[in-house]
Amino acid sequence: MRIRRPMVAATLTLLAALAAASPASAAPGNGADVENVSDCVTEYYGTLCYDYRYVENGTETPSGNFSYVFNGRSSYEFTGSGPLAGCNRSFSDDSRQHVLVKDETLHELGTGNGYEFSGECFGASNCTYKNRFHYANGEVQFSRPEFECTQP
Repeated sequence: MRIRRPMVAATLTLLAALAAASPASAAPGNGADVENVSDCVTEYYGTLCYDYRYVENGTETPSGNFSYVFNGRSSYEFTGSGPLAGCNRSFSDDSRQHVLVKDETLHELGTGNGYEFSGECFGASNCTYKNRFHYANGEVQFSRPEFECTQP
């Protein structure tokens, strides 16, 4: 299988920078990589809990086209204790990406990400970031970033 790893790596870097929201869902064994990890860690300063879930799949056709899809969701929550008692923060993100490479050229790239974070530590805030981005046939079709923060 001839996967163009440098192009995929560059594209994934672009995806992370450009940042669409969709929960992960797929059954293991259908060719997709599925990851589900949840845990909590408690130390003197507090407890950090995380939940990370994603599904990704890449396919190359006999003609050399390459398609890659990623859907993921993660969340983190910190509850302070000891000297950080009352310091609570949370963060979550949803992510969806699709890449289509034809003849070793990026043909289509679609992304969507959504992030939310809030907390009562070092200044209270609730923030939301969303971005929808689509590139096809050599040009950006749209890029719609939105960011908003409020003080509770």
